[in-house]
Amino acid sequence: MRGALAVALALAAGAARAEPAPEPPRPATAPEATPWCAPELEALADGLCSYAPEGESATRTLVVFLHGVIKPDTTWQYAQERAIVRGAKRHGFSVIMPRGRRGIGPKGMQDFFTWPTSVKAQRAVEAELLAEWWSARAALEARSGRPFERVYLVGFSNGAYYAASLALRGKLAVDGYALFAGGAGARYLVGPAKHTRRRPPIYVGYGLKDPAHHDPESLARALDELGWRHRARARRGVGHTMTDAGLAEALDFFRGR
Repeated sequence: MRGALAVALALAAGAARAEPAPEPPRPATAPEATPWCAPELEALADGLCSYAPEGESATRTLVVFLHGVIKPDTTWQYAQERAIVRGAKRHGFSVIMPRGRRGIGPKGMQDFFTWPTSVKAQRAVEAELLAEWWSARAALEARSGRPFERVYLVGFSNGAYYAASLALRGKLAVDGYALFAGGAGARYLVGPAKHTRRRPPIYVGYGLKDPAHHDPESLARALDELGWRHRARARRGVGHTMTDAGLAEALDFFRGR
């Protein structure tokens, strides 16, 4: 429930006189108290991290990772970034880790970094988000001199709910979705999804100790109803997390294993 986007405009009322008063100089923008990217990662842009394996271990696969809900000025995101990078090192894929936006979160978390799961939020920031991800992808491809052969979207928690929405709406040309500890078979998504032509495989992973495990279960039932190729895996003794084993299983599923 990883990753990214409110702008405040200050209006000053000028005194009534023939010539407007000159605008006072704006103070320099203060740096973020806590950098978004973990220290060992590359910051491609503000709020967008990346990792690319080197040498023979590198594949032509890119993963876009969507984080869960992140409180501002914390390092909650670091554990999630490091988890997906651990998978990248083990399986040889490149990864970009964008940031959600503030001001669009659920009640009580409006100021947190979240993803646009509501229609209203999607209208406000979705186009900007998708353009940001694809710009980062293009930057990595330009650096390596060749395009990625496969692109997967991996979402955790809030990121998984948004990834499920993207999948059911057919918004992205990717080769697969892996959803961990999130995603739901909401009727307002399942209805339109019956007409979605772009249907990459979807992996749904969740733990039975997660209080919200009924949501991914409902998504799996919806995918059954839709006849959508997917694999759902529930793990006993696992709570609200993305396991290394689950990520490995998702990649195997995408490769037809």
